[in-house]
Amino acid sequence: MRPAIRGRALFVFSDPGGAKPCLALIEENNLTDVLAISDRIHSFYPDFKTPVQVQTSNFNAIFDTFKPDLVFTGTSYTSEIELTFLKTARQKLIQTCSFIDHWTSIDKRFISSTGELCLPDKIWVIDERAKKLSITIGITEDHIIIAGNPYHDWLKKWKPTIRKNEFFDSSGIILKNNEKVILYAPDPISNINGKRTFGFDEFSATREMVELFKSNPISLANWKVLVKPHPNQNIKGLKEITDSSLSFIFLDKDINVNNTIFYSDVVLGFFSSLLIEATILNKPVIRYLISSAIYDPLKEQNIGHLADNNNLISLIKEFSK
Repeated sequence: MRPAIRGRALFVFSDPGGAKPCLALIEENNLTDVLAISDRIHSFYPDFKTPVQVQTSNFNAIFDTFKPDLVFTGTSYTSEIELTFLKTARQKLIQTCSFIDHWTSIDKRFISSTGELCLPDKIWVIDERAKKLSITIGITEDHIIIAGNPYHDWLKKWKPTIRKNEFFDSSGIILKNNEKVILYAPDPISNINGKRTFGFDEFSATREMVELFKSNPISLANWKVLVKPHPNQNIKGLKEITDSSLSFIFLDKDINVNNTIFYSDVVLGFFSSLLIEATILNKPVIRYLISSAIYDPLKEQNIGHLADNNNLISLIKEFSK
């Protein structure tokens, strides 16, 4: 059971992994005296009832005008907006809380570019494993609350409002009658030196996947791979790899993610939270860890079918039946 949120609440987020749970949490608590701030625009904002104010400067003015009782943040690693708000809130003796949406890079989420540690009063984590990982990096147990993921609870109630053909047509995706769809959502693990940590990154894995499709044109003739890059992804580098195969279609960054998951036949990735979301929406999931993989942060979660260079094609063919 998550703690209830009361009073004037200021929510701050940047990456999708923090934005979606924050917006879901607002709806879960039926908050009306609330302000949601981000430094980025995301296509999923209209899925939620709360408007998001996009702001990249003059943050102090928000405290002066809104006067929050609580500052609740996500924990992005590509932006320091959350850390900036945490620091200011602590200076003003305002209660602070942050949500960690994954099991990776927990220690880096609260360290600024100048090396300053900015911890909130309370840290919400998704499960016992995330709590233990947080404790190992020095966060004291009394600061940690196991809260699950509010967005996952929101997603369980979600339903599409557009039909499959209408969705693909409106997205400019042309499919033949017998073609099946793989939604491929690679994590941007090159941003965190993925090859050293995991043994591969999205570029090496995608390169191998494209070669597998080229080598099996008959077996995979009725499959299209829709590539949904993460918002933090180096788009150019990934697209250069997928453009060499007609089986791969690079999706527009603003496409509705939930509709794309719902209307795909298989969802493919490495460690992304999107794979968990696909499981919630009852979609088959394949987690592609190429043969050089040395670390799997989702291993304990038992999500989807594991595949490598040797069995990916046979797994996909199973879903052709």
